[in-house]
Amino acid sequence: MSEDVGQQREVPINRAGMTRREFLRLTGGVIVLFALAPAAEPGTEGQPGPDSAEDLNAWLRIQPDGRVTIFAPAPEVGQGLRTSLAQMAAEELRAPVSCVEVVLGDTARAPRLAPDPDQPTLSAVGMRVRAAAAEARELLAAMAAEKWDVSRELVKLDGGQVVLLPRPGTAVSIGELIGGRRFVRRLGRPTPLTPPSEHQIIGESIARLDGPAIVRGQARYVGDVLLPNMAYAKLLRPPCLGARLVRADTRAASAQPGVIAVVHEGDLIAVVASRPNLAEKATRHIQATWEEGAHPEMSTLYQGLRASAELAEPARQQGDVEAALAGARRGYSASYRAAFIAHAPIEPHGAVATTEGATVVVYASTERPFAHREGVAEALGLRASQVRVITTAVGGAFGGKDGPEISVQAARLARAVGRPVMLTQSREEELTWNYFRPAALIDVRCGVGETGGIIAWDCDVFNCGARGAWPPYGFPHRRLRSYRCNAALRQGPWRGAGGPANAFAREVHLDHIASELGEDPIDFRLRHLSDRRMIRAIQAVAERYGWRVHRPPTGLGVGFACARDGGSCVAEIAEVEVERLSGQVCVRRVVVAQDSGLVVNPDNLRNQIEGAVVMGLGFTLREAVRYEQGRVLTRSFASYPILTFRDVPRIDILLPASRDLPPNGDGTPALYAIPAAVANAVFDAVGARVRELPLPPASIRAAANR
Repeated sequence: MSEDVGQQREVPINRAGMTRREFLRLTGGVIVLFALAPAAEPGTEGQPGPDSAEDLNAWLRIQPDGRVTIFAPAPEVGQGLRTSLAQMAAEELRAPVSCVEVVLGDTARAPRLAPDPDQPTLSAVGMRVRAAAAEARELLAAMAAEKWDVSRELVKLDGGQVVLLPRPGTAVSIGELIGGRRFVRRLGRPTPLTPPSEHQIIGESIARLDGPAIVRGQARYVGDVLLPNMAYAKLLRPPCLGARLVRADTRAASAQPGVIAVVHEGDLIAVVASRPNLAEKATRHIQATWEEGAHPEMSTLYQGLRASAELAEPARQQGDVEAALAGARRGYSASYRAAFIAHAPIEPHGAVATTEGATVVVYASTERPFAHREGVAEALGLRASQVRVITTAVGGAFGGKDGPEISVQAARLARAVGRPVMLTQSREEELTWNYFRPAALIDVRCGVGETGGIIAWDCDVFNCGARGAWPPYGFPHRRLRSYRCNAALRQGPWRGAGGPANAFAREVHLDHIASELGEDPIDFRLRHLSDRRMIRAIQAVAERYGWRVHRPPTGLGVGFACARDGGSCVAEIAEVEVERLSGQVCVRRVVVAQDSGLVVNPDNLRNQIEGAVVMGLGFTLREAVRYEQGRVLTRSFASYPILTFRDVPRIDILLPASRDLPPNGDGTPALYAIPAAVANAVFDAVGARVRELPLPPASIRAAANR
């Protein structure tokens, strides 16, 4: 059924005599047109393509049985996204969470959103899902009102049904109203979201919907993909970083048992075999000659960064920094350093590619399926619509699986041999040949005025980017300059980007100034803050820990730091013990207060914050990529140690939520503050002011035993 709006008859919908046309005008111009043909899934014939992000049909579909399917471009990478999106959709549709299915990270079924590295996934994707669900709710209510010839105010959605309020026994399921068909509509303005005061599902700690499958081993990772006639590939790797292939003799490798082909296409040489072990064995029979270039050395890392620096973007400045520094009563300058670190996911990189006629399908362990789709399309000379990327379960990523390289390699090999190909990395490859978190060198100059407050802040960031470097404090004169540098190793996205290193430099420097001035570290920060959310987080964490005003070093081993990222404010206190003879640091307790806006699932957010704290402790205390003569030396978890359960401290988490703000809801901000909180606690314990990550035991030992 469809109607021309100009021919609609006016029907009274309430006792005041308001007509349907008046109702539509007042509600923003909602016009419901009923599509005749059943709608297919997004991206198929007769349905808006997956890139139609402005159409609610690209985000949401209601089945005839009342089940709701949500299509979202971001995959589940351990952040509980599937559960949170189901809660957000169910809240707006007034439907049970059990009725909502969430399809994630499939480029043929989900709309494309341009990624914003500074916006958390839950905020970027979740708010679009909520908006689509809220719009669908109002359209369903309007359809039911038209069906019963009553005003919109006389119907409501409840439990997956639309109910006629004057006669509660009269109801129709949402599946009966629209099930399997498209919404067709025009909106004069966005549909209002359900206010926090009316939330019944958002804010509840619902168990992860995919938890049972993960626990039972039913989650499907790349390594679980099994396609008919599938082969397995192994890449030939160079002997060192920057080596160039001169020639390769692949005849002996081709003759090895189980080898299907040795593919040599430009920079890509790989053995494709019937089993993974046969591919790996045959690769060792390739006779390759390499030309080695200059060998990067760790000993010259930071000198190299400074020497090659070029301003990456115009300086960000407030006030006159140089004049304020010149007129300051006291000045404090220092440099801070952070090593390259690996992503080190438990599941290494992997992809399975297959050709289906003129199209390519890739099963990938990635955070960015659309980036992989476009990378494969470009490499193979295809249109993006000819490539489908399906994100499998992801066993850790942290930004390390953003790049499409492995999907491109798998697709090239599949096309070369004409059959499905699985390409996975070993642990050694994972720690050696992928990009790393950028190393960082950060110079801070600061001036204190006559009243003991900071009046000038000047920060130069080398190599790691400006994220998290602009101080959240109200210093009257501030300047930030970010420099790109020639890095010794490949580098790329990492959880929080350069934010943890920048926050480390700022918060350790502030702690140093407070100590020099004889002030309590928290009081010193509070008098430079006006952000109420940050102040509230600091006060909450101090109260939970039982913070007492003190002037480090006291021997207590307690340190504080705070940070802001992506709309979240976080404050942390760490309590440590330091072994003076070895310089080893043991973190006993961490208290975190994080305001991430509206909290969709408190238990899930706590899990994310706990994970961020543990991960942050790893690169605070241990993690660093070591390399010499162009060769990465950290090739296993024996030489690149990550934290284990016995290393995890007691972690207390507070969530002072700002419910009127969008949900940021991830654990990244907690990464920012933990390195500085631990470093400041070390200073409080033994008087060792450490300005390098990971914290070097030798420096701590030397300072502790002076």
